[in-house]
Amino acid sequence: MAEGRRQAWERQWEGRRGEDFHWYLTEPPKELVELLERADRPRGAALDLGCGNGVATALMAKHFDVAVGLDIALAATRQARELLAGRGVSGRFVVAEAPVLPFRDGAFGLLFDRGCLQAIPRDAWYGYFGEVERLLAPGGMLQLYVSRPDRRVSKLGSARGLKLRLRRLLGGTKARGPAFLSPALIRELMPPSLEELAVDRFQFETVTGATRQFFYGLFRKRS
Repeated sequence: MAEGRRQAWERQWEGRRGEDFHWYLTEPPKELVELLERADRPRGAALDLGCGNGVATALMAKHFDVAVGLDIALAATRQARELLAGRGVSGRFVVAEAPVLPFRDGAFGLLFDRGCLQAIPRDAWYGYFGEVERLLAPGGMLQLYVSRPDRRVSKLGSARGLKLRLRRLLGGTKARGPAFLSPALIRELMPPSLEELAVDRFQFETVTGATRQFFYGLFRKRS
């Protein structure tokens, strides 16, 4: 784990600034709620990547045999543990930094990520999807949320934009600024073993009143 990044995230949580971020949740995303109501929903264990305050972890704890929340910040996992205790559910919490995750192969039926992928270094994106492939059981699902690119970023649906992002990913250019990902780039990074079930976009209003653009994707590991 990179100590500098860990300390930066600790300062954010200890300073009570989590509410300012687009990934901070006050209630579970409706897509997660709907997924857990499906007859073909994932089973077994669930992992909340970048669990933050634990709102999504708490919901998953009601539907899975085991719910695990992972975050780079110890302060976040402490807040999440308190939230689950207050709601009368139990879960496990791990302090670690994606993409290298301390779990066995095929350990999870669901991986939930709302903001974790974008927070890791760009040269680790391929490694992230390799870990997703490793950790998911056959038939398991990845539910992924990423911010939509704004107008300052090249259109990633174009050939030029996609090549630029891949060059940055592989170290050909120096990457700066927010780590935006589009469906086109995600599909390029996705292992063949993961099939796309849904991709959508929506607006999200943060607790501070700011509006964020999001892409949402649901993927399943082929049996």
